[in-house]
Amino acid sequence: MITLRQISVYLIQIGILCVMSNLSYAQQFDQSYQSWKAQQQTHDQRLNASSSSDYYLSKPSLSKDVSKNSTAKNTNTSNIGTKVNINSATAQELQRLNGIGAKKAQAIVDYRDQNGRFKTVNDLLSIKGIGPKFIEKNKSNLSL
Repeated sequence: MITLRQISVYLIQIGILCVMSNLSYAQQFDQSYQSWKAQQQTHDQRLNASSSSDYYLSKPSLSKDVSKNSTAKNTNTSNIGTKVNINSATAQELQRLNGIGAKKAQAIVDYRDQNGRFKTVNDLLSIKGIGPKFIEKNKSNLSL
């Protein structure tokens, strides 16, 4: 027959085993977290060492003062200062236009290479991703 004392000893042993198993899990979790944290810090240091402050900008060809100019986003015209000739501009020059990234600029150059020179600024509407709002925003900065 099992006595009350034996039952209490068994319960204490079970409790100790549960605590030990929880401590083991917690230690494994802590080790995994420390390993992950070290990897992240190494990755962050590598990014900081190899990239410039403009790493996350979508238009890296822009100068720093134009990209940080908060009023540039609120106006309808771009701050490029000179007109961009859509018949001779490179993809990098086209990226200075408001709303043009690397892919759209390359699409303009490819379209021009396949179809010849643009006859009007509105010919840009034939390119996927370019609409009337783009032409309206950049009208003063576009030339043929």
